[in-house]
Amino acid sequence: MKATAIITIALIISASLMAFKVSPGIDMEEFREGKYIHLDQVTIEFDKTDAEVIIEYRLTPFAQAYMFLFGSSHLEPKIKEIFFDFNEVTIQEIGRTHAKVLVKDISRQSNENYLHDSKELGMQPDMLTLIYPDGTLRNVENAKETPDTFYDYT
Repeated sequence: MKATAIITIALIISASLMAFKVSPGIDMEEFREGKYIHLDQVTIEFDKTDAEVIIEYRLTPFAQAYMFLFGSSHLEPKIKEIFFDFNEVTIQEIGRTHAKVLVKDISRQSNENYLHDSKELGMQPDMLTLIYPDGTLRNVENAKETPDTFYDYT
C-alpha cells in the first residue's frame, strides 16, 4: 500500500515537472536561487491603523504539486517572511495563487491623520499597490519596502 502511494506521488511530481518544461510563458529566472515563489502583486488596503494585504504569486510546478499533495500550511512561513518587519501579522487565507493577510498596527494615528512608517519587505514584489481609505491608489514597482505615507480616514 505504501509503495503504491509513493509511486503515485512520484508520478504526479514527474508529470508536473514535465508539464512545466514544455509550458510557454514561464521564465525560470523568476525562480532562481532556490526560490519557489515569485510575488507578482502585493496590495495593501489601509483601514485606520490596520491593513488587509492581498498577495498574488506564482509557484514553481514542484511547489504547486507539493502544495496540492500536502496542503498550504507549508507556505505560511514564506508568507510571514514577507512581513518580517511588521509587528502583528495574521494569515487569513492561502490559496494556489494568492494569500490574504491582516496586519495590525501598520500605521499610527496622529490627530486626524494616520501615519505609516516605511517597513522593509522580506521579498520584492513586481508591483506594490497601496489603497487608501478614500480609494486613492499608489503603485510602486519592484518595492523593497513600503513607502512612508500618511492618510486620513474619511
